[in-house]
Amino acid sequence: MNEAQSLQEQIQEQTMKSAQDFYGDSLGRIKGQLQNDRAQLESLAEQSPPDAQAQLQELADSYSEIEDTLDQAAQDQGLEDVVNEAAQGTAAGGAAEQAQEAAGQVADQAGQAAQGAQDAAGGAAQQAQDTAGQAAGQAQEAAGQVTDQAGQAVQGVQDTAGGALGQVGQAAQGVQDTAQGAAQQAQGVAGQVTDQAGQAAQQAQDTAGQAAEQAQGAAGQATDQAEQAAQQQGGGGQ
Repeated sequence: MNEAQSLQEQIQEQTMKSAQDFYGDSLGRIKGQLQNDRAQLESLAEQSPPDAQAQLQELADSYSEIEDTLDQAAQDQGLEDVVNEAAQGTAAGGAAEQAQEAAGQVADQAGQAAQGAQDAAGGAAQQAQDTAGQAAGQAQEAAGQVTDQAGQAVQGVQDTAGGALGQVGQAAQGVQDTAQGAAQQAQGVAGQVTDQAGQAAQQAQDTAGQAAEQAQGAAGQATDQAEQAAQQQGGGGQ
C-alpha cells in the first residue's frame, strides 16, 4: 500500500467519522427535541378535560413512534451511544430553556401581581382621600347648616322678643290711653256735677229770692190792710 492510498483511506475514514458524528448528533438532537415536545404534550394532556386528553395522548404517542424509528436508524448505523448522548444534551438544554421560560413567566406574573397591588393600593389611597375630602365637605356643609339654623333661631328669638316688646309697648300705650280717657271722663263727669250743683244752687237762690219777695209783698199787703182797718175803726168812733 503506497502513501497516497493510505492518505486517501485516512481521509475517507475521517470523512465517514465526521459524517457519522454529524448524523448521530442530528438524530440525537431530533430525538431530544421529540422527547421535550412529547413531555409538554403529556403535561398538557394531564391538565386538559377528559375528551381532550385522549387526542393529546395520541399526538404524544406519535412522537414515541418517531423516536422508535430514530432509535432503529441509530442502531443500524451503530450510533446508539452518540444519538442517546446528543439526545440527553438536547433534552437537558430544552429542560433548562423551559425552566428559564417558566421562571420568566413567574417573574412576569409576580411583576403583574406587584403592579396590581400597587394599583390597588394607589386606588385605595385615592379612594380614601376622596372619602376624606367628601367627609370634610359634608362636615363643613353640616357646620354651615348648623350655623344658619343657629342664626335663624337667634333671629327668631330676636324677632319674638321685638314682637313681645312691641306688644308690651302697645299694651302700655293702651293702658295710658285708657287711663287718660278715664281721667278725661272723670273730669267731664266732675264738671257736669259741678255745673249741675251750680245750677241747683242758683235755682235755690232764685226760689229763695222769689219767696222773700213774695213774703215781703204779703207782709206789705198785711201792713196796708192793718193800717186800713185801723183807720176804718178810728173813723167809726168819731
